[in-house]
Amino acid sequence: MNKQKKRFLLALLVLLTGLAHAQLPGYAARYTQPGVDVQHYAFSLTLSDSTNQIQGETTIRFTRADDRQTVWFDLISPRDSSETGMRVRSVSLPDGKAVPFSQRNDRVFVNLAAAPNQPTEVVIRYGGIPARGLIISQNKFGERTFFGDNWPNNARNYLPVIDHPSDKATCSFAVNAPATYRVIANGKLVNESALPNGRKLTRWQEDTPIPTKVMVIGAAHFAVEEVGSVGGVPVQSWLYPRDSQKGFVDYRPAKEILQYFIDKVGPYSYEKLANVESTTVFGGMENASCIFYSEKVIVGKKDSDVEALLAHEIAHQWFGNSATEADWSQLWLSEGFATYFSALYLEHAYGKDTLNAVLNQNKGQIFRYSALKPKGTIVDSTSANLMDLLNPNSYQKGGWVLHMLRHELGDEVFWKGIRAYYEKFRNANAQTSDLQAVMESVSGKKLGQFFQQWLHQPGYPEIVWGSSYDAAKKALVIDVRQAQRSGSLFVVPLTFSIRGASGRETSRTARLTMTQQNQTFTVPLAAKPDSVVIDPDNTVLMRAVEMGK
Repeated sequence: MNKQKKRFLLALLVLLTGLAHAQLPGYAARYTQPGVDVQHYAFSLTLSDSTNQIQGETTIRFTRADDRQTVWFDLISPRDSSETGMRVRSVSLPDGKAVPFSQRNDRVFVNLAAAPNQPTEVVIRYGGIPARGLIISQNKFGERTFFGDNWPNNARNYLPVIDHPSDKATCSFAVNAPATYRVIANGKLVNESALPNGRKLTRWQEDTPIPTKVMVIGAAHFAVEEVGSVGGVPVQSWLYPRDSQKGFVDYRPAKEILQYFIDKVGPYSYEKLANVESTTVFGGMENASCIFYSEKVIVGKKDSDVEALLAHEIAHQWFGNSATEADWSQLWLSEGFATYFSALYLEHAYGKDTLNAVLNQNKGQIFRYSALKPKGTIVDSTSANLMDLLNPNSYQKGGWVLHMLRHELGDEVFWKGIRAYYEKFRNANAQTSDLQAVMESVSGKKLGQFFQQWLHQPGYPEIVWGSSYDAAKKALVIDVRQAQRSGSLFVVPLTFSIRGASGRETSRTARLTMTQQNQTFTVPLAAKPDSVVIDPDNTVLMRAVEMGK
């Protein structure tokens, strides 16, 4: 998803827009309900033009792994001093029999007969004004709109759910709204049917399990373009009618991007790919099969920055939606992947220079953020505010880790590992340790040190280096020092380009591995070089300063 709210274009690549150890850390302990597994949500929502009140009825099918009799679902309750929140009217079984319940601490507690490992269904009826999650507002043309904005756990503001990325489920939406609106949601369109009093019922159904963060609806005045299909997957653009002429141009690259990721990563998991103009608070939000983009991002011509935004959100359909992080602390498995895979698409479309431009821009953002948060790590279960995880560690540094892993393993093995990871965790949940295990299995390499230093250690290498030529030994002597103040050392793979008078490369050192704070490498060389360049292929996240320069 696209996260540094509402900055335009290139900045959106940053925004766009989720456990390294065997046990789940703090977030999961606070937000999950071990032993309870939701299989399906059937959401029914009634929207109105006369009020921001919504009415909801949700049927939840779930299992319990033990004989517990009380289960809970997240749902934000009304506050005494606030007009917002959802108030539950009743909970029943599908046959209408009432079920005892209570509503407290922003949860609905339901009491049931024990039924270990057996599917159970309950129907929760409720209503209220959502404080978040479902944005009911006016778009830039002054037209009323309704858009889900669930990340990280805002679905509970208008839907009773287990609002954690580890509990994935299929879902359906039945939306009763004024007939002037077109309604978009996850999955495939089941039907639209007229209702009395100028209203309409729209049904969508998603048959692939997805996390609640990407279960959404959107209702607005839309013009829809059928862009085409890729492998039987329809690609659509949904735009406000007054933006449609420009927006259809902006969203058209989605078809090529979808094809690229199918070819490189694996099968697409959903029934359609709809790109939707919206009032999302993010530059982009990767809702499964119906991506919401900010209404501010309308250009009306082919633009590589808009393509980067599209590629980021479409990449999330594989990483974040299908192969989903097991906990918010693992957000880099979503955002780092989408950041790097967007850059890989740009490399495919525009060449290596474009990839390097993105990498260098991202490197600058990492450096600036690290100066502000010198102890910050990519895998982070300590932030009290989940929104704080939307930072350059999760996005740009996570992307850079994948770039370094690609060069650690080589292109062929890297892509083999990516495809194996996606195949294993498609429509499931993964931790960082799972990615490491897959990459180790595919490559035959031990990667524990690589993953530990880049994901669990703060900062990055700050390399001070210099070179001199020893004519007697016919050797280039390279002195390197790690100068970072974090106190942590990195194992750093270094390559140097030897260049002649014209600046053209004449030779290149083998890969030299720096393992100490101060190190000297002696490289046989027949003649004194005119210049030496460190990391010529831009493969290491580091700040390198040449002594005397």
